[in-house]
Amino acid sequence: MARASGSGSVERPPHAIAPVRPRTLRAALIVITVLAGVMSALALALILPVFPGASAAVELLFMAVIWVYLIAGLMAWWRRPNSAIGVLLISCSLALFANNLVNVPLPGFALVGMVVGTAIYAVIIHMLLAFPSGALPDRTSRVIVGAAYVITLGLQIPLYTFATTGLAFAVAESVQRLAGIAVMLATAAALVHRVRAADRAFRRILVPLYLYGVFAALAVAFSGALFALFAPDATVQLAVIQLVILAGVPIAFVWGVSRGGFARTGELTELSEVLLTETVDTSPLSAALARTLGDPTIRVLFRRPGGNFVTEQGSAVSEDADGVSRARVPVIISGDDGTVIEYDPRLTTDPQHLTQAGQILAIALDRTRLSAELLASQREVAASRARLVDAADRERARIARDLHDGLQAQLVLLAVEAQQMATAPDTSARIRSAATDLRVRIDAAAADLRRLVHDVLPLPLTDGLDVAIEDLVDRVPLSTTSRIAVGAAPLPPPVVNTAYFVVAEALANALKHAATRSVDIEIVRAGDTMTVTVTDSGIGGADREGRGLIGLADRVDALGGELVIEERVPTGTIVRAELPCVL
Repeated sequence: MARASGSGSVERPPHAIAPVRPRTLRAALIVITVLAGVMSALALALILPVFPGASAAVELLFMAVIWVYLIAGLMAWWRRPNSAIGVLLISCSLALFANNLVNVPLPGFALVGMVVGTAIYAVIIHMLLAFPSGALPDRTSRVIVGAAYVITLGLQIPLYTFATTGLAFAVAESVQRLAGIAVMLATAAALVHRVRAADRAFRRILVPLYLYGVFAALAVAFSGALFALFAPDATVQLAVIQLVILAGVPIAFVWGVSRGGFARTGELTELSEVLLTETVDTSPLSAALARTLGDPTIRVLFRRPGGNFVTEQGSAVSEDADGVSRARVPVIISGDDGTVIEYDPRLTTDPQHLTQAGQILAIALDRTRLSAELLASQREVAASRARLVDAADRERARIARDLHDGLQAQLVLLAVEAQQMATAPDTSARIRSAATDLRVRIDAAAADLRRLVHDVLPLPLTDGLDVAIEDLVDRVPLSTTSRIAVGAAPLPPPVVNTAYFVVAEALANALKHAATRSVDIEIVRAGDTMTVTVTDSGIGGADREGRGLIGLADRVDALGGELVIEERVPTGTIVRAELPCVL
């Protein structure tokens, strides 16, 4: 089998980087889980004997909600160790657990429950404003969250200091409630502003999460007052409703993280394991950074001479069509700042973290930069060769037109004059014979010229590839079948011409060497590739060293395609060319 392949980049099978799981993080999460299990068991052992019946069922539901927050927090922390979302979810579970301590029949526990009884509302507001990076993005968010903690912790002090039946308690409760409403309104305004500034894809994640978070905080905070007015005896029903609503908050956050596509991450110190276990040739460094930093949109870009950037695969960088703002941090490699890491600032709020990651990957980045430049150069060379083929075809077309419209027209006029001389009444027999012989030779020269013009550029190609192939088949003394399915989309002229020459050369070889009586031609376009296959039933013998096949292989290779010649002696020969339809 002979093979001529294009010079474009070779597609490699996808190879995913194995998840990096830091041992320290794994140990910490295991310890938290064990401690939570022990504390939950002790709390239930102390509380359940005191609250029999329906109250015990509510207590079990309360503990289940605590564990929903805990499990969600552990999952979020494991998936994104550098984000505070996991820690905040675990903090919510601790706040609920502390609030539940008011039911423990031991001195001091009730006080702890009253001190942090409303802290969960502040933590929920904190999570809403910090999603998805885990960091508060602006001063407004920090002020709102600070005010929420002051209201839930500071303004809670009078509620466990004053008697519940006194005027001071009623005033303190009203002040805390009004301040809480103000903070929730400010939170809602900040979230609305953030949603309006987000792109469409990010908005689909934020809107459901924000709506449910605000609803949960308001519903739990004010459902007690509503039940006190309209159903003061339905304490069990109130507790169940509040717990069910609160249980949906961690589920909403985990759903938001999953919809955002945030991958499981590792610590920066673990990136060296990736470099040791994975090869740069099969695993893009962008995948390692995305997995480590939790931003699936991260790209490593390299500046080429002229200032334009290319990706690791050597492709030119284009701006995002959806208008999402991107940020870049430089990576200094051997004193050169031509390498940058591009990221989404909504997901990664600390550029220094990216710089540190780039320093860890500096050596691999330098190697990848050289590979990207080589791939980009190969693409430029392939594009240049395709332009040369196109230029050669245009020159052939010009020569063919000049011969057809110039020299051939002159020969036709000369043949007409010779014929007039031969048929003139006063022409002698000798001159008449000479003029007739001259006309015959002029006709022969014109026929030779037409064949030359057709060889330079077949005129039927101007009417389409299918018409040109049919014309070629009609002039070949072989039983030939053809199937052409290239669709309605236009093809580049170099591709059309090359496909025609592949068929012409294969037919010529079949006539000269294969001793065949039948040939099958198939030209099919699938996506961005057109496959030309010519199969004969002869004895083989294609002249691989001949000018025809060598020139044809060079032409196919120049377009970035591949030419394969397979001889199946004595059953025939297959000539197959795969041509790119996009140059």
